Amino acid sequence: MKNISILLLCLIAVVIASAQTKIVVLSDTHVMSPDLLVGDGPAWQHHLEHDRKMLDKSRELFDAMIERLKTELKPQLLLITGDLTKDGELSSHEYVARRLDELQAAGIHTLVIPGNHDLGTRNAVSYDGEATHKVGTPTKEMFAKLYEHHGYGNNSNREQSTFTYAIEPVPGLVVIGIDSGEKGWLSTTTLNWVCNKAQSARTAGKQVIAMMHHPLFPHFHGVDKFVETAVISNYEQVRNRLADAGIGLIFTGHFHTSDIAKSFNADLTKTIYDVNTGSLISYPCDYREVLASPDLHTFSITTGHISALPDDAQFSNTSKTRLATSIKRLIENMDGPLSLLADDAANCFLVHAEGNEHQSPKGRQLLSKLEGMLKEANELVNMMPQLKSKIADAEKMAHSILKDISEYGIPERENQTDDLTLTIELP
Repeated sequence: MKNISILLLCLIAVVIASAQTKIVVLSDTHVMSPDLLVGDGPAWQHHLEHDRKMLDKSRELFDAMIERLKTELKPQLLLITGDLTKDGELSSHEYVARRLDELQAAGIHTLVIPGNHDLGTRNAVSYDGEATHKVGTPTKEMFAKLYEHHGYGNNSNREQSTFTYAIEPVPGLVVIGIDSGEKGWLSTTTLNWVCNKAQSARTAGKQVIAMMHHPLFPHFHGVDKFVETAVISNYEQVRNRLADAGIGLIFTGHFHTSDIAKSFNADLTKTIYDVNTGSLISYPCDYREVLASPDLHTFSITTGHISALPDDAQFSNTSKTRLATSIKRLIENMDGPLSLLADDAANCFLVHAEGNEHQSPKGRQLLSKLEGMLKEANELVNMMPQLKSKIADAEKMAHSILKDISEYGIPERENQTDDLTLTIELP
């Protein structure tokens, strides 16, 4: 009798597990086709020196992730939230699409949206010694054809003016891919289309989630000053409209860090989570695993990493060093008091990239040190009053990042959300 009870429990567990929907989320894969490096030399090395991304390992990382998806993770659904390629080179897109077609053939439904690097930029070049040469990029029609099995085919409903679409890859679950363009902006036409699709799906009793390249709203104070396109430019309006339309969960990328933040609509009656996923080729090389409950109301998120490659067991340290070096260089070139704190600011960004900053001993040490330094800086304000607002912003930024508090300084909206492991209940 006891053995029969155990068997029944096991069977029930199997049925429940099989009824769950497993989703994997990637972002900013920035795949560079191998044919673009015609010959190593000063041109390519100069590019690597000024980029925090591990572009020289992009194809290896992407290939490793494809194999992990096939053999270990085996999700029903894969979402990639933009910046599929280095800079929109046609050969890079062809490489990505070919590998995603393999996943589709293996039963992993893959959906993509373009990022700001995907539709051709001035950096779409090949490298040959000291020279660079422009290479071909896809037209809009070619992009849609390449990814016709990944969101842009006949089984999706497309908004005609952009690459925005709606699709139901799992019965009862509608995914809306939102094209936020090169600079992170949604037109009223596109926003209305998205909200209408979401409301129609919700009225039909279906669950709705979304994905977009640019983050939906700031994850820490002053991020839009730190990086101009860190969030979509009309974020308050878009956030409010999406939440009101019944979207409570959106997956984003672009900023190359894995950070989950919660916000609300205008009157604070509806919640929306922005699950920002780090770049596959920027330390710590994250991806998300998401388990959706059978009723599609509970989404349990965990975070995975690629920390080693077949030819580089210490890859995690290599990518960490490159990220720290590039952020330090970026901050040294900025105006204002932050430029004087380049080492500490770079370490602060590393803690942010690793997630759950408030739980990090290093994060707490950095906050204590930065508070002391900013206090000393404040004593100079009487002599240099023009620095007062910049010092105040730097202090708020430090607290927002290292305490992991989004919407810092707005009491009714402030919140602290786990960045790496979180269960979200949707209506």
